[in-house]
Amino acid sequence: MRIGITGGIGSGKSEVTRYLRRLGEYVICADEVSKQIVEPGAEGAIVLRLNFGDGFFLQNGELDRKKLAAEVFNNEERLKLLNDTLHPLILKRIESLAKLQNGRVFIDAALLIQTGMNKMVDCIWMVMADMQTRVMRVNKRDGFAVKEVERRIKSQLRDEDMMPYADEIIENSGSIDALHRRIDELIKQINCVR
Repeated sequence: MRIGITGGIGSGKSEVTRYLRRLGEYVICADEVSKQIVEPGAEGAIVLRLNFGDGFFLQNGELDRKKLAAEVFNNEERLKLLNDTLHPLILKRIESLAKLQNGRVFIDAALLIQTGMNKMVDCIWMVMADMQTRVMRVNKRDGFAVKEVERRIKSQLRDEDMMPYADEIIENSGSIDALHRRIDELIKQINCVR
């Protein structure tokens, strides 16, 4: 069985993933996969070099993430090229990792719905938190100004638009203990198949 985990920035997806791993669950994190596929010599790095040029790589062969982020920021055409380049490779890697596992697999992906990964899973857990909590978390974690955090949240798919895809909602505006209890409860009752 495959369970997708999604939610917007600051909702607490990473804490859900950490806790599931502590429980011994197998979790594939799309962010981790996206970093692996652009390591020097990896397929994603090769394709990015072709599409964006050598200027987006450091002398040691690593992707210059800041430079690439600046390039696609506020440039829809370049962002689309980046997404069209990397998303198919990320999906392919996630699928191959999931196939290697017997039993339950969790797939943590902020863009689960937007990339069509929702079709790869049997069930979706959506992590949500109120706006104030999300802004505070991202501000504390990344040091972004409040206005920048709010802008990033607004650029993502809204919770209301994700909810119809969710089989389970994990409300995460409270304590970490409350979040862990909710996950424990959901694990005991996993039986969703689309």
